[in-house]
Amino acid sequence: MGKAVIILAIGISVIISILIFSLNKNTDNGLKTAIDSYSETNARLIANSGIEIYLEKLRRNKSLTGNFLNNSLMEGSYDIYIWGADTLKIKSVGHFNGVDHTSIATAIRSQITLPNINSSIYVSSNNLSLNLNGNIDINGNDHDINGTQIPGTPLPGFGVDSPADSAYIVNNIKPKVSDAIQGAGEEPSVYCVNDSTNWLALTENYIFASDITLPSGTYSNGTVLGTATDPKITYASGDVSFSGNASGYGILIVNGNLSMSGNFTFHGIVIAYGQSTITTKTTGNSGIYGASIFVGQSVDMQATGNAQLYYSSQAITNAKNNIKSSRFQILSWWE
Repeated sequence: MGKAVIILAIGISVIISILIFSLNKNTDNGLKTAIDSYSETNARLIANSGIEIYLEKLRRNKSLTGNFLNNSLMEGSYDIYIWGADTLKIKSVGHFNGVDHTSIATAIRSQITLPNINSSIYVSSNNLSLNLNGNIDINGNDHDINGTQIPGTPLPGFGVDSPADSAYIVNNIKPKVSDAIQGAGEEPSVYCVNDSTNWLALTENYIFASDITLPSGTYSNGTVLGTATDPKITYASGDVSFSGNASGYGILIVNGNLSMSGNFTFHGIVIAYGQSTITTKTTGNSGIYGASIFVGQSVDMQATGNAQLYYSSQAITNAKNNIKSSRFQILSWWE
């Protein structure tokens, strides 16, 4: 009887030991599984976050390509590989606690949205003031990117929102200037145009995508705001004056007063806007080849000298086709 009890006790002890060992082993396996799952999840989150971070960098640096390694994030790191032109591939490898995860995104830049161009100059204002003198030339006939007239559909030289604005311009410009406003219809080519553009929303989108930002000030010789092969979106945050041999291609947004003098030329779309009063001044031999848009509660437009404000479909098309947007459409995301 005693031996049987001892044998039974030993057997139970062995069984309990086996059960404890099994439980400990299962606990270890469960803990390892939990740690592995945690590490894999974090590596994936780091990889995906790396793509998001570099999409934001690409918004500001539109020519960014190459390899960017050992970026620290969330107690781990990630490596980025970017290649492609219009269609971009962004590969991100996240590292966390010895675990690697790869995510790959394919993205394409959205095209920029251009405003409806309905005239060489378009003014939208509740209070329009004009002081046009000299040999200013406003022309809605089509021109090439450098201001030479070419065959094409003419637009009004001067576009406004209401018949009252049109009558004001016709009745208050000098005969010499009146003859120099050419384009669709009779001279002076001043007409009401149909425009429903939300200028504030449009300009905010351009500011978001801007390549060059200028503070208020004067910009003269040596200032280059894009080229014919690489046009830019330039945002001037305040009153600016361009003079000398400064030049630009693309889209110029001015949130304030705009002054152009000397030989300053811009090839594309110029938009000056303000919540209250804006003043635009053109003097000397300055020129805008594309379209000029002035929007504000009050617009005071002044011009002297030999300023040329010409409609150019080529300059506008060049901006549309070659300016890179800062917004992306994600075509695929693999992880």
